[in-house]
Amino acid sequence: MDIMILMERLGVIGNGVAAVTTIREIQKIDSSIRIDVFTDERYAYYPRPKLMDFIAGTVQEKDLIQYDHDWYDRMNAVLHTSESVTNIKQSTLEVTTSKSTYGPYDRILYAAGSHPWIPPIKGLEKKGMHVLRTLDDAIDIKEAVYGTGREIVVGGGILGIELASAIKRIGGDPIVISNIETLLPAQLDAAASGVLLKRFNEMGLEILLNFTCSEIAGDDQVTGVISSAGDQISGDLVVAATGVKPNTALAKQCGIECGRAVKVNEYLETSMPNVFAAGDCMEWNGISHGIIPVALETAKVAAQNMIEPKSAIYPGTVPSNTLQVVGIDLTSVGIFSPSSHEYESIISINEDEGTYFKVVVLYDVVVGGISLGDRRFALKLRGFIRNKTVISEIRNSIFDV
Repeated sequence: MDIMILMERLGVIGNGVAAVTTIREIQKIDSSIRIDVFTDERYAYYPRPKLMDFIAGTVQEKDLIQYDHDWYDRMNAVLHTSESVTNIKQSTLEVTTSKSTYGPYDRILYAAGSHPWIPPIKGLEKKGMHVLRTLDDAIDIKEAVYGTGREIVVGGGILGIELASAIKRIGGDPIVISNIETLLPAQLDAAASGVLLKRFNEMGLEILLNFTCSEIAGDDQVTGVISSAGDQISGDLVVAATGVKPNTALAKQCGIECGRAVKVNEYLETSMPNVFAAGDCMEWNGISHGIIPVALETAKVAAQNMIEPKSAIYPGTVPSNTLQVVGIDLTSVGIFSPSSHEYESIISINEDEGTYFKVVVLYDVVVGGISLGDRRFALKLRGFIRNKTVISEIRNSIFDV
């Protein structure tokens, strides 16, 4: 029988989607529990995808904050802004920050998220070089665009493409460069990438593939980028949108076991007793996904187990992305780019409509796929996977929407 542990106080390190979801779930279970929340940013909670809307000028800074300090008050939580955590004391579960020491706590959630990862490029220290992860980063980039002639976005993932679109919307002249030959490799196969690239070209969004940036040109100020082959593109502003890495530095310093991210078991417990992890910074069963569905699902399981030990098991998350990339609907779910001959891929391409549909089948059962350009088929695809649909029953109508 599960035993409810009487608790008074919890600590939450981080203030992203995993953190606020855990706080909300804990409040549902026991609204009397007090929670301290620590973030190194100076803002209350805002959804990071909205930063693109801010840069594009469609959302104002004041409207970005989704949960203000009043929300934390209602959750019986205290938000400590501009306080980076420097240590977790295992014996007492006290948290030391850049300002003070707090606790002791009954449980702690490590939801520190991730930070921008930049490949080894020479000249990153030059003026005009940026990354985008926080609201302050977005403010800097938006202000810088107004004084530039051309903006170079390094990275052909979702972040890079959305950022270039936002910059273009406010009058910039961006170019996206990618070191590989396809777009969005984490969401698309090569054929779907080709369809999407054609649509971007029609929209006037310039993208250059197979350009490996090895150096930022210029003396003290950015004047462009140089490829490993010696080719050069001129520009006044460079933004690296080359991916993220889990924030593990604090965990490692405190002796918490880490791989690529903070290792957890099926209850989302770390190697430090009474410390749990969720979201981008977490690694379960050797897997670390920096996507919102994982943050939401792990947060709910962590909240349950922080209140009722071992009462909920995390079963893993089917990799899934449902996005709008520059206004184009894109969903990839499950196994969408198999390498084994055991899988069958059924594909429908309509270049005039700019759509690409793919269904991946294993032993006659749908296990994954891609929907590009039509939300209706994305819903249908999700239903196939959820219901373990047998393909022989619907093969002739599989792409009907």
